[in-house]
Amino acid sequence: MILLQLVDGFELLFIVLMLVVYAAILFGVLGGLGYLILRVRSGGSVDERLDRMERKIGRLEAHVEHLQDERDEQR
Repeated sequence: MILLQLVDGFELLFIVLMLVVYAAILFGVLGGLGYLILRVRSGGSVDERLDRMERKIGRLEAHVEHLQDERDEQR
């Protein structure tokens, strides 16, 4: 094994730099796996998911309007 012959301060800097690189690789891989898992669990195509979200938003908007109407009637 060949040892790195670096000046004192640069050895620590090199070690920290390598840890940052390894952590970035690890987070990238874990993020990609997480994205794939969420994508599979969401089910359906993009159009189907958008339709579901639009329906859900519509129901929430209707609920908010209903609550606002009730509040206005109480005043």
